[in-house]
Amino acid sequence: METQPYMIVADPSDPDSKVVVTEPSGRELHIHREDADPEHRFTAYRLAAGWFGNLPAGYEAD
Repeated sequence: METQPYMIVADPSDPDSKVVVTEPSGRELHIHREDADPEHRFTAYRLAAGWFGNLPAGYEAD
């Protein structure tokens, strides 16, 4: 069985401040910009941090 990737898109209800992260299990998380944390224990919150450009020091973004 193939593992599904995480998917992240802007939340249509508030595209400037929220994202929707879909986990491989299919669960959707609506994450606000202020809750996104590059050091959070859950991958979805780390992905949201990258989306908003809130990356740890020393990490280079394209």
